[in-house]
Order: sequence, then structure tokens, then C-alpha cells
Amino acid sequence: MGNGPKQKKPGSRSKIKKYKRACLTKHRAKDLDQIQDDIAKAKETGTNLNSIEFDDELPGGGQFFCFETNRHFTDEKALRDHKKTREYKRRVKQLKEEKYDPDFAAGITKEKLPPAHPVKK
Repeated sequence: MGNGPKQKKPGSRSKIKKYKRACLTKHRAKDLDQIQDDIAKAKETGTNLNSIEFDDELPGGGQFFCFETNRHFTDEKALRDHKKTREYKRRVKQLKEEKYDPDFAAGITKEKLPPAHPVKK
């Protein structure tokens, strides 16, 4: 019998909490409000969203970037195919809706309602 280390089954770490959390947050996409802020900043400053500097470390040199989903692609065809997908269309529809306020969703801000019994003068 071998005295070496025992091997775990593939996927055995999926039940351990710290590995689950690491996998969920490692490749997290930008939230809607962050993307809306980026688009608003670009409109205010008058910069073109598609003008990105060449970067060797990004796929396709960073030239083929989708702002709505915050993803880089290797070439123009991959970007065009991505813009036909359900994921892209759903994200664009969400971005066109009212600006998402995370504080309101968390219940931090209070809604100002008219008084129930107005004071007569």
C-alpha cells in the first residue's frame, strides 16, 4: 500500500464555503449601475466608447470590447455574433430602463411621503 497523499475526488471542493465564494466572485461582471455610470461619463466628456488603446494582454488587443456586457473579444466576427445573443439583448434592455439605485434596493434611502394628517393653520 502506498504511503503517499490521498487524492480527493474531482469537485470535492465545491462543498467548501471559501471555494464557492472564490468561484462566484472571481469573474464577476460589472453591475448595471456601474455600466450606466460609465456610459453617462463618456457622454458628458464626449469620448467615443469604441476608442480603446491597444493592449497586448487583452483578447484582440482590447480593440473589440462590448460595453453593455463588459467583455473583450478576439475579433470583429466574435463581437458581431455576441451582439446577436440573448444575453446581450437582455442586458441592453435592462440598461435602457430607469437607472438602478443600489441604495434604494437595499432600503437605505427613505421614501418621502405626504403627511397622513396635514396640519391645518
